[in-house]
Amino acid sequence: MRYIELEEKKPKHSFDIFSTDHKNYKDAGVILTKDIVVVDFDTRSEAAEYIYSVYPSLRVETSRGFHLWYKRPKAEGMTTPIKNYTDKTTVAGLKVDYKTGTRSQATIKQNGKLRPMENAHYLEDVSTLPELPLLLYPSKLKHNLLGIKEGQGRNSAIYSHLLTTLEQYGTDMIDNETLQVLATFINTKVFAEAMDDDELNNTIKSVLDKKPAPSSQQWLNPKDMVMTSEVLAKRLDLHYYNNQIYFKQLDRYITDSNKLLREIDKHIKLKPAQHKQLIELFKIKSNVVEDNDFVIQLPNGVIIDDGEPIIIDAGFTPYFLDVQYDEDAYDEHVDQFLDFFTCNRKDLRIVIEEMFGHILMTKGFPHKVFFYKSEKGNNGKSTLLKMLTAFTNGLETNVPLDKFDDDTAVYGMSGKLMNIADDIDASYLDKSANFKTLASGDPVMLRPIYSVPITIRSKATLIFTCNKMPQFKDKSGGIGRRLVVIPCDAEVKVIDENLDEKLSSDTAKSYILKLALEGIKRIRKNGNKLSNSDTIEQQTIEYFIQSDSALSFLYQYSDEIDGKRTRDVYAMYVAYCEDEGHKPAGNTEFGRRMKKEGWESKVVKVMGNSVRVYKKVTDEVTG
Repeated sequence: MRYIELEEKKPKHSFDIFSTDHKNYKDAGVILTKDIVVVDFDTRSEAAEYIYSVYPSLRVETSRGFHLWYKRPKAEGMTTPIKNYTDKTTVAGLKVDYKTGTRSQATIKQNGKLRPMENAHYLEDVSTLPELPLLLYPSKLKHNLLGIKEGQGRNSAIYSHLLTTLEQYGTDMIDNETLQVLATFINTKVFAEAMDDDELNNTIKSVLDKKPAPSSQQWLNPKDMVMTSEVLAKRLDLHYYNNQIYFKQLDRYITDSNKLLREIDKHIKLKPAQHKQLIELFKIKSNVVEDNDFVIQLPNGVIIDDGEPIIIDAGFTPYFLDVQYDEDAYDEHVDQFLDFFTCNRKDLRIVIEEMFGHILMTKGFPHKVFFYKSEKGNNGKSTLLKMLTAFTNGLETNVPLDKFDDDTAVYGMSGKLMNIADDIDASYLDKSANFKTLASGDPVMLRPIYSVPITIRSKATLIFTCNKMPQFKDKSGGIGRRLVVIPCDAEVKVIDENLDEKLSSDTAKSYILKLALEGIKRIRKNGNKLSNSDTIEQQTIEYFIQSDSALSFLYQYSDEIDGKRTRDVYAMYVAYCEDEGHKPAGNTEFGRRMKKEGWESKVVKVMGNSVRVYKKVTDEVTG
C-alpha cells in the first residue's frame, strides 16, 4: 500500500513521492491503482446505505458522506468507462464521484487521526475487495433521481433511466429480472415518494416493449439494414461525437468515412445505396457522446489525464496520440534544436516547452495563442512546426487566421489538439469573433456547409508563424490578453537535410511528450499560467504598441501630455497618426483607450476658466 501526504485534502507533492506507512503524515491518502474504484457519496441517503448493506466493502466515513471501495469490474462492453468523474449519475440513479487510477488518492487520515472505517481489513489486501456492483456502474445520463416526489416527473424520469440503462449495458447484463429489481430499488429507495405498483409495472412494461433484441438474435442481413446497423454499431464500437462517427480500430477511435466503409466491407458486402443508408442509421444507433471532457489515449493502454500518465481503460476519446510514454526519454536532436531555436535563452525555452504541454491540456489550461514572429528566413520556425505536426500526427488542423470566420474550416478543429498555420498574412482583421471565442475556449455555434448547425468547444491550441503580426480591430483587451509573441531570431548556419526526420523519430516524440508533461506541471504550479519570460514580454509589449495607435502615441509622447488640454492631446494624436500612416480612432474611443492606460480627463481651473485636461492616475498598462 502506498500513502501520499496531503494538505487540505490535496496531495502535498507529486504522486511519485510516497511512503509505505502513513504514521509520519498528519493527513494521508491511499494512492489508488487502476483496479481500485472508490465511490464517493457526498450525500447520505437511505439508498446509499442500502447499497452498502447489500454490497458491503471497505467503507470510509467523510464529513458529508462516505467512500465505498470496490474492485474494477471485468464486465465487457461498458460504453461509459469507469474513470475519475465528479457528480456522475449511476445506474442506481444517485450522484457520486469516482476515483480510480494511479494518479488518484482516497483520503483515510486527517489531523493525525484515521477516518472511521468499516471492513478495514480490506486495506491490508485490496486484491480481495468485492467487485463494483451494477447499481454503481456509471450512467451516461446527467439527472439525479434522489428525492423526486409525485408531480416532479417521476414516471418520465424512471422510464428514461431504465431504457437508457438497458440500451447502455445491453440485454446480456440487464435481463428482465434485473430490470425489475432496479426499478423497484429506484422507486422504493431513491424516490422520496414511491409510485404505486400498477404505475411502476406499466412503466416497466413500456421499457420492455422498447427492449432491443439480444445480440444472439441479431445478424448481418443486407435485407434488414436496421438490424445490420445495430450489429455493426456494437462490433465496431461506434460513437457519435460532434456530428462525426468514430469507430474503434485497434487501440484507438478514428473518424474517417472511407476507412469506416472499408471496415464495413470486411463484415458484409453492400451496395453504395446501402452504405449511405447505414451511415444515416449509425447516427442514431451509435453511442451518442455528449461529454466534452476527454483524456488523451497513448499506445499500450496509457492515457494522459490532466497531465498525468495513467494505465487505465478510459473508453472513448477522440484524442489518440501515437507516442510512446517513457519517463526517462531523451533525444539529443530535439534538445539541440530547442537550444538553437531559442538562442540558448532559458526563459524562452521554458515557455516553448510549456506550449507543448498546453497542446496536451484539455481542461483548465491558460488558453493562450502563440505567434512565432520573424522578419527573416532560415530561423527554424518551419522546422519547429513540422516537428509539432509529426508529434500530433493527425490531431492537428491548418486553418489560417483569415479563415476563422469560415464555419466549415473552423469545424475541422473538432476533435483536434492543435491548429497550426505557417506564414500567415499580416492583415487587418476586421472580424475576429470566432478567433476570440476559440482562443478563450468558449462554445461557438458553427454552420458547416452541408451540415446541421453545431456548437463545439474547441480544445485546439492555436499556433501561428508570421513575418509581421496581424492587426486586430478588436481593442477590448480580450484578444491581447491571450497573445504570446515569440521571437524567431536564430540563424541557421549549416543545413541538416535530415533534421526533420530526426525530429520526428519515435525517440524524439517520446522526449517531446516528456517535456510537455513537465510543462503541464509548471503551468499547474503557476496557477494555470505560463512561466514569466522577459524575452516574450518585451516582444508582446512591442506588438501592443505597434498595433494600437493610441498606445503607440502614448509610448512616444506620454511625457508631454500630462496636464495638457484633452482637445490639444487629441489633435497631437491625429497628427501623429497621419505622420505614421495609422488610422486614428475617434475622439470618444481615444478617450476610452487613454483611460484604459491610466489617464483620466479632469476639469481644472486655468486663469479662472474651467478646462478639461489629461492627468496620469496610474502607471498600470493593460494589454
